[in-house]
Amino acid sequence: APYAYKKQFLSGDARVKYALKKVDNRIHFALNCGARSCPPVRMFSFNDWEEELRIVALSFCEDDLNVRIRPDKNEVRLSSIFKWYKIDFAQSTSGIPNALVKNLRGEKKEALQKMLNGKNDIKVKFNTYDWSSNVTNSKVFVASSLKSDEYSLKTIFGPC
Repeated sequence: APYAYKKQFLSGDARVKYALKKVDNRIHFALNCGARSCPPVRMFSFNDWEEELRIVALSFCEDDLNVRIRPDKNEVRLSSIFKWYKIDFAQSTSGIPNALVKNLRGEKKEALQKMLNGKNDIKVKFNTYDWSSNVTNSKVFVASSLKSDEYSLKTIFGPC
């Protein structure tokens, strides 16, 4: 755990060689808890994970629901993921826009870069996270569908 209250491994623990020294913040664009505001579920391959993480970061940040650049207000509106895992992106909230540039392209990147080159501080605001379910291929639960019928009982237990 990155924010544990005590050391995760005692000295000499063989697992320490597998622990990350530094978090790759792009992982936050690949993890999904099933909420509507989460990044989409993706499959990653063993050989191309580095490129795939780059792509999911770009994809997440290109969506205005996750990253919105507002040059007229000198403001950046971000997914709450950036707030919760701020330390993985920058030392402070004000440093997040600098870290964000590498995950943007085109007009959005240019607008943010122009704001960063300006003299005014960029306002960073965070969107409300939508915790509702992101299930798109589901069935509505109907309690009556759980009731057994005579045919099902005979199939399972044989004739009564």
